[in-house]
Amino acid sequence: MTDTRTPATVSHPDRRAARSRSAWLSAELRTAALPAIVLAGAVAVIVSARAALLHTEAYARGTTGADASLASLHTVTGALNSAVSHHASLLGLFFVASLAAVVVAGALEGGVWALLRLHENRVWLLVARKLGVVTALAAGSVLVTAATLWIVMRICRASRPLAAPPSSEAPAGVVIEASGPGWHEVGSTAAAALLVVAVFAASSALAAAVTRAVIPAAVLGAAPLTVTLPLVTTDLRSWTPHYWLARWMEFPDGGQWQLYWWSSAPSGDGTTLAACVLVVLGAVAVVAAWHVLRAERSLSPRT
Repeated sequence: MTDTRTPATVSHPDRRAARSRSAWLSAELRTAALPAIVLAGAVAVIVSARAALLHTEAYARGTTGADASLASLHTVTGALNSAVSHHASLLGLFFVASLAAVVVAGALEGGVWALLRLHENRVWLLVARKLGVVTALAAGSVLVTAATLWIVMRICRASRPLAAPPSSEAPAGVVIEASGPGWHEVGSTAAAALLVVAVFAASSALAAAVTRAVIPAAVLGAAPLTVTLPLVTTDLRSWTPHYWLARWMEFPDGGQWQLYWWSSAPSGDGTTLAACVLVVLGAVAVVAAWHVLRAERSLSPRT
C-alpha cells in the first residue's frame, strides 16, 4: 500500500526532534520561571540595597577612600561586573541551590522523574538539560541584578554625589569621578563566574538527587559551603573549595563583604590550579548526581 499523504503532511524527523527539544525546554522553563523571577528579584534588591547603603556611608564621610569600585557602580560595566561577582559568591550559591532544588528535587519529589525516564532513558542528558536551565536562568539573574544596581546607583549618585575631601591638590566639594572596568575585564569575570555557577549547580543537583525533596535539597545545596566559609581564614583554607573559588575569581580584599559576600584568598598566582580544582569538584558532583538519579530509588516519589 502506498502512502497517499502529501509531502507536506509527512512528519520530518528533524522537525519532530525540534518539537521535542522545544517541548522539554518550555516544560523546564514553566517549572522554574516563577521561582527564578522571585529569586532574581531578591538578589537584585539585596545587592542594590547594600550598594546604596555603602554609598550613603561614603557620602557621609565625604570620601570613597577604599571604595573606588563602589564609585564605579553607576557605569554599565561596573554594575555588570559587580553583579557577576555576586553570583559567584554566596548570593549566587543561594540562587543556584534554591533553583536546582525546584528543578531537580521537585521532579523527584512529585514523581515526574519517572515519567521523564519513560521518554528519555539517557540520564546524563536529563541531568545536562536541568543543569543547563539552572545556569541559563542564573545568567538572566545577573542581567536583572546589573540593571537594578545600575539604576539605583545612578539615582544615588544624582541625589548624593560623592565628593573628595579638601586637600592641597583639590578644593572642597570636587565630585569623585570613577570609570567602570573595560568590557574585556567584564567578559573575563563572567567567564570565570560561569565555571563557579556550574560547580554550584552540580553540587546542588547532587544534594537534590540525594534528598529528593525541595526544601531539604535547597538547604543541603547551600548550607555546607555557607557554614564552612570562615575556614578560608584558617590554615585549613587550601583544603576547602572556598579558597580555590576565591583564587579563581581573584576576589580583592577591598571588595570583601561589600561588592561580594565571600572571603578573599591570599594574593598570588594560582588561577590555573584553581580552575583544575573547581573542574574536578564539579565533575565529581555531576557523576555522583548521575549515579544517584539513574538508581531505581529515584523512580519512586518521596513519601
